[in-house]
Amino acid sequence: MTSDLQRLLTHEADYAEQHRDDPIPPDARATRPNRAKSVMFSLRLVPEEMAEVQALAHDSGIPASALVRGWITQRLAAERSAPTDTAAVVDRIEADVRTLRKLVTS
Repeated sequence: MTSDLQRLLTHEADYAEQHRDDPIPPDARATRPNRAKSVMFSLRLVPEEMAEVQALAHDSGIPASALVRGWITQRLAAERSAPTDTAAVVDRIEADVRTLRKLVTS
């Protein structure tokens, strides 16, 4: 990143932080460009699971729904890129076993 760009980003971040509690101007319009395209999905969690999700989201500084949505989109991407032939699956399992062995022996 260039130093000019870094300075600009730092300036903008500082300004935004200093004015984060300012009222929204009356002529400002909030938009949610993906809202029309999105579909609601609900699920049931036991209270302990929900508490864990909320704690993780809080620690990450994001809403719980954004955290879970991120998990879902990551898994969907992984499924789309998953190997489809037997040799590739075996290679992936072998790599996972090597990783597991390292974790167990360290």
